[in-house]
Order: sequence, then structure tokens, then C-alpha cells
Amino acid sequence: MDRMNWLNLEHLLLDALPDRLLTLAPSLDHAQFRDQALSVAAGLQARGITHLAVHLEDAADLAIALFAAWRAGVHVLLPADLQGQTRERWANQVDLWLTDLPGDTHLSDLRAAPLPAAALDLDQCRLSLCTSGSSGEPKLIEKRLRQLANEVCGLERLWGAELGSACMIGSVATQHIYGLLFRLLWPLCAARPFVRRQLPFAEDLQRASREYPSFAWVASPALLKRMGDNLDWPGLAAVRRVFSSGGALPAEAAQSLQQRLGQWPTEILGSSETGG
Repeated sequence: MDRMNWLNLEHLLLDALPDRLLTLAPSLDHAQFRDQALSVAAGLQARGITHLAVHLEDAADLAIALFAAWRAGVHVLLPADLQGQTRERWANQVDLWLTDLPGDTHLSDLRAAPLPAAALDLDQCRLSLCTSGSSGEPKLIEKRLRQLANEVCGLERLWGAELGSACMIGSVATQHIYGLLFRLLWPLCAARPFVRRQLPFAEDLQRASREYPSFAWVASPALLKRMGDNLDWPGLAAVRRVFSSGGALPAEAAQSLQQRLGQWPTEILGSSETGG
């Protein structure tokens, strides 16, 4: 693990680090992220919010919202979507919906004079994620910050040296544990840039990959098995690692990627209960 650049999850709101770039288009550095999170934390605290539902398409906005809530002592729920039945199901468990939709609260509505910087409590900061469960009925799985911190440390030990400063580019949403860990929390700790938007189409993944000298993919089997001959495979072969989760990747799709990229995709087996 690169201890020079690594910041534990619980320490991300301490010192402001303007030279630590998090993301581009638009660009956001660590100092801006920290200041915005502490400002939104103050807004949440002023409103007396204790339980917050967050659904934001932009991963950087989600990071600001998450860390703001944790700094303010707010329990966060990440709903899988914003459909009417989803809102109805969790309505009694949250005080506020923070989303991109008109009529809901937006990040900009919560800005206030910032709370002081502080380390986060690994056991008091909590997050609830939605999972379909074995019966198919949606249920909530609770994660403490300590569990998430252990997960990202484990990921860095496994693959950090190989990834280096690769930009994390994802085809999956950050509302689920796999996307949340691999697209957002892990790169935040490792000073690795990440792409703000989910890119569900191969052409978009290729376009984003061309913008960075080194990159890795946080993908799903659904995307990987659709990647065809129309792509610039020699250029894409610079990918540091291809992660896949969200179902089994068909053997022929894995074989095709190995032939085109010179590496086998790394399948992440797990669930919301066990991690990404």
C-alpha cells in the first residue's frame, strides 16, 4: 500500500489537500471536496436531519453528501432507484431525500458555514444499502464506516501497486456496494482520480479511457459481453485492470477480453452483505 498518498476513510475531512485531484469535468480537488462536505454537514445539522436518503448520479456529489452526512452524525440510506414504490417503501425511515430531481433537496440547498474539520467515528458512521435479498424483496443492509474502511484497505493491498495512478472508470452505479467501493471510496483514499458519471455503454467507456494516460474499468458482465469489434482494442489494451461484478461473466466473454486486452477480467464475487 502506498502510504505516501493513502488517506484512511475516517481522515478524509481533516487536512485540506489542494494538490490532490479527485476528478475532472468539472475538476474537484480534495480541499474543495472537504470544504463542501463540511458546509453541507452544517446544513444537515442546522435542519436537525438524522436519516438521509441520497441518490445522486455524479459520484463526486455523492462523496460530498456521504461525508457531509457522516460528519453531521446522519445515517445515510442509498436507495437503488427513485421510483415511486421505492420512495414509499423507505419514506418512514428518512427525514430528507437528497437527489438530482426537481422537488427534492439538492446539495446546493444545504450549504452553510462549515463545521470544523474532524475525524469520523468508524463505528457511529453508518450507511444502509438496498439489496434484493434471496427472496427478491428489497431489504436494507447496514454497513459501518469501519467495515467500508477495511474493504478499501483490502482492495488497495490486492491491486493498488498495479493500478498506480490509474483513473477509475465505471459502467456501474455508485448506489450499490460494488460501484460505491471501487468507483468512489477506494480511489478517494488512494488519491486515484475517478470519472464522475456512470458510463453504461462501451463507446462511452472507450471515450473516457482515451482521456487518461492510465485507467482501470469498474464494469459489469452486461457491458463486458457487449464489447464488440468496433472498438479500438489496441488502444484499450493499456487498461491496468478490468473489474467485473454483478453476475457471472460468460466464459466466452472473458476469453474474448483476454485475447483482445492481454489480460483476464477480475471477477469480484460478493453481495451487499459481504462487500463488493
